[in-house]
Amino acid sequence: MNGYLTRGFFILLVVSFLFLVGFLLVVSYRTYVTASLEEANQTYNYIEQQRASATLQSILINNLMVSLPLLIPMVGLIPFLYVWYNTGTVIGLLSLAYQIPPTIYVLELTVLAFPEFLSYTFLFAENLYVSYLALTGSSPKQRIVKHSWKSIIIYIFLLALSAGLEAAMIG
Repeated sequence: MNGYLTRGFFILLVVSFLFLVGFLLVVSYRTYVTASLEEANQTYNYIEQQRASATLQSILINNLMVSLPLLIPMVGLIPFLYVWYNTGTVIGLLSLAYQIPPTIYVLELTVLAFPEFLSYTFLFAENLYVSYLALTGSSPKQRIVKHSWKSIIIYIFLLALSAGLEAAMIG
């Protein structure tokens, strides 16, 4: 493991991105076909209220709190995936409220929020990679000391960028 972007880590980046988008697609579609229009409209109204008071700082703090558990190898995946599941549910409800197929909604969101998705991808992949190294006894400590901080810097940069873009789109 000489460098930061090893073949294994690069593969995990790609797989993580595809998994996160696919997960949203599956959960949002399931919600879209099972939820009521009343529930969708309630969610729409709630989201609109939240948007009215959203600031760059509140968006950034929320996104940080959602994804910080990913800093803990293996264990951090559970709370993050729970929040990601809830995100997929909200997307499905909003798809229903807007009468837009969830596949279109998720794909458009992936494009519009690409830096945010990418930030989560880096931390998710780093979590998986360090977890894999720990499980196989392949010096996770070396990865953490020499390279994990690079993923964290990229994650913070992309998350801050995405919060700025989201605040600009809302306001």
